Amino acid sequence: MSASPMPLQPLEERSLIVATAGHVDHGKSSLVGRITGVDTDTLAEEKSRGLSINLGYAYYHYESSRRGIVSRNIIGFVDVPGHTDFIGNMLAGVGAVDAAMLVIAADDGIMPQTLEHCAILNLLGVSRVVVALTKIDRVDANQLEQVKAQINSLLTHTRFAQSPVFPVSNVSDEGIPALLDYLQDWCDSVESNADSLQHHHFRYLVDRSFSVKGIGTVVTGTARAGFASIGDTVLHTGSGTTTKIRGLRLDQSAIKLIEHGQRAAANITLGHLDVVRGDWLIDPRIYHPVTRFDAELQFLAAADEILEQAQYHLHIGASHHIVHLRKLGVAGNPFYQIKSNARLIVHHGDRFVLRDPAAVHTIAGGRVLDIFIPRRGRANEQRLAVLAAMVLPTPEAIGVLVDVLPEGLDLAQFALCRNLRSEPLHDLVRSLLKAGLPAVTFLRDKSELPTLLQEGRFQSHSTRILDYLQQFHAKNRNQQGVSEPLLSREIRFDGSHHLFHAILQVLLDTGRVKRTGTLLHLPGHETALSREEEEFLTRVRPLLLKAGHVAPRTRELMEMTGIPLKALDRLLRQINKAGTLIKVAENRYYLPETIVEIAELVETLINDNDDDGGFTVIQFRDASGIGRNLCIEILEYFDRIGYTRRDENRRFLRTDKNNIFGC
Repeated sequence: MSASPMPLQPLEERSLIVATAGHVDHGKSSLVGRITGVDTDTLAEEKSRGLSINLGYAYYHYESSRRGIVSRNIIGFVDVPGHTDFIGNMLAGVGAVDAAMLVIAADDGIMPQTLEHCAILNLLGVSRVVVALTKIDRVDANQLEQVKAQINSLLTHTRFAQSPVFPVSNVSDEGIPALLDYLQDWCDSVESNADSLQHHHFRYLVDRSFSVKGIGTVVTGTARAGFASIGDTVLHTGSGTTTKIRGLRLDQSAIKLIEHGQRAAANITLGHLDVVRGDWLIDPRIYHPVTRFDAELQFLAAADEILEQAQYHLHIGASHHIVHLRKLGVAGNPFYQIKSNARLIVHHGDRFVLRDPAAVHTIAGGRVLDIFIPRRGRANEQRLAVLAAMVLPTPEAIGVLVDVLPEGLDLAQFALCRNLRSEPLHDLVRSLLKAGLPAVTFLRDKSELPTLLQEGRFQSHSTRILDYLQQFHAKNRNQQGVSEPLLSREIRFDGSHHLFHAILQVLLDTGRVKRTGTLLHLPGHETALSREEEEFLTRVRPLLLKAGHVAPRTRELMEMTGIPLKALDRLLRQINKAGTLIKVAENRYYLPETIVEIAELVETLINDNDDDGGFTVIQFRDASGIGRNLCIEILEYFDRIGYTRRDENRRFLRTDKNNIFGC
């Protein structure tokens, strides 16, 4: 079964992780022990009761040669408990594997946990399953054939319909060499997942944490994407803090790098009590905890009904959470929103299992589709079209989303949701545009990745902007131009401020629109700035920019600029009329972009309040860092313009900020 190493040949390393599954006392741990020589039942209670309670781990090493290349291979076994009382541990064990060994005893045949474990493997999308038919030494040939027929019937309607069945005996070792040969063939066929290494950031799922004398904290787990090396800084999702990888071990061997698909131990710089099963070590760039995500669900029984007020049990990765489920759209589509009582670390494609409110039965499984959930319109036609697109592979999804989203596809969000690195995504987008994807790219804020706006929408918005400027110049030959907020209002732009600003920036970059000071105009239109505009740009605007969310009062501006109070008041009223300033209170003016930032803060405050209970002045003060009196002035301004409404001592959103600020 093992080939002798050839010292002058190049070396490769392959790794395969296999989880056991099956009913209690069907011989899972004994079989793993026969293959590896390791007893995975390490707890005293496990030994006294003769059953597995916690997860067990063991490794089998061998070498093989293919095309002149010697491989040092390792098959890692995650031995899970089969008793129904420990189904949570079982789910944690199979949540990070791509292969499984379903163990069924020939004398018992298919039992309740056989059925549930098989269903769980199917729901989690485990790609490879082999069946070990144990205890064949206890049955006759007739019983053996009957159980084989039961197994074939069980697997018929799963993704494992073609899985082989190996009759084995843990007493005599009969059949174990053939099973091991098959597992080695599996491992030999494993190829380095270049896409995951190059296209995805590092994600490592923790299943154990302990302290080793003289070394410190050691965690064990599985790399689910990307790679990391000794010395790298990773983020611990349980605490939100960073830590360094000081060492790596694959079973007994020290390694320098861990990559997708490998199970290894990592020595890190956190306290071992701070890290628990289900935590992740990840690239800091993809840290984005959520309490809601949209998913595609598959139910075990068509009659299963979801109660939106009920609490369900979500098992994802190696963690367990209490969640609520909400059906999205009409009956027949597979889309649901999952809301957790605690923050989650999930990304597109992550598989999970749901159990009923009593945690007695597995009812469904699914995969994460989107972690960026809109505040409103969670189940409207456009949102359902987005979710249908998110089911697709990345290139196809981009094409559909560009067509579906009126705001354009924000590739920064798309990349974070799918854990995609920027460089290969840039390359993919370039190739899609070259192949004819009808889209215009532009950057929003300081994002590394562009937004893709469907070309027809861009042309429509651009035409409206240019037509309005031409009409404005014809009617106002003595005026330089219009401010960005006023232009947005005048053309009744129905998108966000960020989108409007980005479209304008494209027009500015291509020379189709010019900006003089704060005013926008067509290239051929030239008029000197008014004295008020010049004074505002040179003396007042910089002070308001520097002040940020706490704009100075008019008298404070007078002292800061030296402009007499009456002249300053006249200047501020004039600039306010032009749309370049917003009057919030009798003696307080804000830049439009600053008001938009504060409006976004209000929206965030509402979004963070999961029970839709609004917010108080004190909560707004604490979140914004603005003094109480000024908070009241700002919130009363928002009330006046219809952005918020006051109900006793709380405020609620009346409408989306886009409808008020064109943002």
